[in-house]
Parts: sequence; C-alpha cells; structure tokens
Amino acid sequence: MVPEPAGRRRPGPSRYAAAPVCLLALLLAGSPGAAGAAPAGPDDAGTTSTSATVPTPDDATATTGVPTPDDPSATTDAPAAPTTQAEARPRIRGLATPLGQVADGVLPTRDSLSAAVSDELASDWLGPQDRRAVTIRDAMTGEHLADRNADLLVTPASTTKILAAAAIVQGLPPGRTFTTRVVAGATPQDVVLVAGGDMLLARGEGDPEQVAGRLGAADLAARTARSLQDQGVTGPVTVHLDLDHVAGPDVLDSWTDFWVSEGYAGRVVQLGLAEDVALPQAPSPADPPQEVARAFRDALVTAGVEVSGEEEADVAVVSAVEGAAELASGESAPVRDVLALALATSDNALVEQLARQAAAQEGVTTDRAGVTGWIRDTVQEAYGVDLTGAEIADASGLSDGTRIPVSAVADVLVAGADGQHPALQEVLAAGGLPIAGYTGTLATRFHLPVHAAGIGNARAKTGSLPNVTSLAGTVVTAEGRLLVFAMTADRIGEDGAVLEARSALDEVVAQLARCGC
Repeated sequence: MVPEPAGRRRPGPSRYAAAPVCLLALLLAGSPGAAGAAPAGPDDAGTTSTSATVPTPDDATATTGVPTPDDPSATTDAPAAPTTQAEARPRIRGLATPLGQVADGVLPTRDSLSAAVSDELASDWLGPQDRRAVTIRDAMTGEHLADRNADLLVTPASTTKILAAAAIVQGLPPGRTFTTRVVAGATPQDVVLVAGGDMLLARGEGDPEQVAGRLGAADLAARTARSLQDQGVTGPVTVHLDLDHVAGPDVLDSWTDFWVSEGYAGRVVQLGLAEDVALPQAPSPADPPQEVARAFRDALVTAGVEVSGEEEADVAVVSAVEGAAELASGESAPVRDVLALALATSDNALVEQLARQAAAQEGVTTDRAGVTGWIRDTVQEAYGVDLTGAEIADASGLSDGTRIPVSAVADVLVAGADGQHPALQEVLAAGGLPIAGYTGTLATRFHLPVHAAGIGNARAKTGSLPNVTSLAGTVVTAEGRLLVFAMTADRIGEDGAVLEARSALDEVVAQLARCGC
C-alpha cells in the first residue's frame, strides 16, 4: 500500500471496518466443543506460512503478508469471589434464551499438560531455549500448570497492552464516553471545536451502532447550524480548534521515526477521524485534529452555514472561553468498546491516548514517564501483580526497553477471567482479546490444519517486533477447563522467521485446546 500525502482522505473502509465487536467475544472462551466444530475460518485459513523479509510490529492490519505493530456513574461494587469456574465465566446479556449453567471442566495435571505441549515448545523457530518464556495457568484458581522461564524479564511487544488496559479501566470507567463539543467563540461569528478525547469520529454522519465513527463531524455541524440559526447568527462564521483536553506529545520520544512514517503507529492526539488511523505503509496525517476541523467546516457549509477561510487551510488553535455557551456536542462509544477495539486491532496510538487520558483522570502527569509509572503502580496496587524489576517504556509495547515477565501478563489475564475485576473482564469480554481465526490480529492466524483446534476457541492478544513474537490469552481444553497462557520468544532471529515463530505459538495453543489431560 502506497502512503497518501498527509491531509488526503483515503478511500475505502478504515482499519476498523474488519474489527466488529462480536457477540461470540462476550465469552472469554467458547464452549468445550467449539474448537473442533468451528468452520474453516477466514479466507487465508488454509494458506502456508512463508517467511517475512522485514519483521515489523504487530499484525493488526497487515494485508501484505508483512507483520505489523501490534457512564461515569457506571460503578459497580466488586462481587464476592466466585467459588466455581462456571461462576467466573462472563454472563451474556440480552439473550432471548439464557444459557444454561456451564459445568466446571477437569483441571489438567501439571505433568500431563507439560507433556502435551513439550514438542510444540521445542520448535527451533522460537529461538534460544533460554529466551522462551511460557506460563500456563488455570483461569479459575490461577494455579500454575506449566512454567518455563516464567519470571524471566523478556520483551513482550504488544502484549504490554494487556497491562495498560488493566490500568486504563481503573482510571476510566468502562461506561464512560468522550464528549466532543462546539462552543461559542469570542464573537458571535466565532465557533470553537473542542477536543474531548475521541480519535474515532466519522467524517460524515456517525453510526450509533459502530465503535469507530459513533459520532460524526457532520452530526456536530448539523447541530451547530441549528444553534446558530436559533441565535440569529448570520454572515461568515470562523471555526477555531481547542486542543487543551489532555497534554502530551503527538509522537512518543521513544518511538523511532520509522514506526510513524511507515504507518505502524499513528499520532497520539485528542481528536481524530477513524478513517485516518495509521495503516502499514499508509501513515496517519501529520495533524489529525486539523483533519477533523476541516471536515467539520466542510459539513457546516453543507448544512447551509457561510464559513470564512480557505477550504484546505488550517484553523486557528485557541483556548475556548471558560463557560462559553455550548452550541453542539456528541459522545463517543463507551471506553469499554473503544479500549476493546484498540486491543483487538493493536492500535498503538489509541492505547497510548487512552492511557494518557486515564492517567490525567487520576491526577498524574501525562508525559511518557508519568503515564508508564502510573501503569506500573496501578497494576501492582489494583491487581496485586508483582512487577519487581520490570520496565515499562510505553503503554503500547512499541518502544525499546520494555521488559516484563510472562508471569505478570498471565496474572493480569487471570484477574480479568476470575470475576474479581469486573471492569477489566468487561473489556476483555467485549472483544479485547481477538478470536483465533476470526477477529482482530488473530483473523489471519491459526491458518494451518495443525492449528484447527484453536480456531474459534482461543482468544489472545498478539505481540510482534523484530526478533520478538508473543501471544497471551485464554483457551478451553477438550475437557472444558478454561486456561490462561502467556508466551514470548524474544530472540527468534533476523532471518525472517517471525511467521514460523508465530505459527509455533499458535500450535501450542491448539494443543492446549486438544488437551484431554
């Protein structure tokens, strides 16, 4: 895909068009028999893995075969700790016929489970034995069933986002939305578009059924036009832009220029269009908020408002007058769904932005050091995860320097599965962990016959960087037990072996799904 010049609208569906929040994803893992009975999966499910020549971060939107980077009042008292695995599984809301009780599965023994996956973990594609880190847990109890270098500090790549998500839901309630407003300016002829943290606006009208594009620039313009008409404002109107919502750099100082210029990470901003999300070889615009402002200005003209200024010119950035009259406003999708989408598609900029907003909500400084320190402290304090010696360089896992043991990643996943942290559980159940062979960054994974048992069963967050592959999530065994796994190999070599290494991890998960041990 050839990048288009900054400021140009790209035709066709956005990155998120292929990432719906599926009803199936409301279960952290499917029924015990789902894996074997699942259909063949996506179009490429039967293709043969080939080596990529340039391993790059996570595979959220890769279409070229090259791996790519990976209501405030809605508070609920934490329920009592569940006593059975069935009680810990998420409930599906709104079904005409409720599901019956799911019986507890049989807990595998350590010896039998280790024996079941030993061959897959021995794959040469995973690099040196001392750089392969694996932990497999019982989701209900957290019991360790298999560990290999589980406490080794490794490069987790985008599985870092699991820890970031756990922190984000502590600062931003899952039901909260982000408000974009239009307020009166210094004169009756001035209007100010005020950013509120929504990076997923539609250029035209919004769609209340979608996460990306829930609110549209045209929606705000139509509402603004009505308000101006009601106030009797005539003559040319000047549009301004307020970006004071949350401070922070558009590009992290720890990101290489390559990640942004080649579209593996977008710009971390407080206002943006869903269609402008960064894509591999098609970077996001240099100034996403200005793209929204121009779309809003164009929509005002369409709504019959005379607007001053050149059509393609930037709008002036100002600070809205405190207490200014509101002309229009609109809401994003809830944090739960936005965060789930960010995880499923491994959107680096969106995760960073959500972490920044959550940290600001908690009164933390929003530079990189402030946000990463807050993530670390929150995960340790809210979830009891031991991060001794770990380093978190950013919220997304893209920066050099992050070192986290797989044991810590698994601890967070157990917390999201055992019912004791409903906010995190809600995000993961809303699609935050992609379904193997179907959604998000796993849509093109589990594509060989040997992976078939994992299709439609496993749910996991992927991670990819040069020399690194990781996978962390949940799977149901053949005997109905929900397991948590976290795996990283961070020395897989520079010979283009990333796809084979990924396939090896997929095979481990498929073997867990087949396990009657």
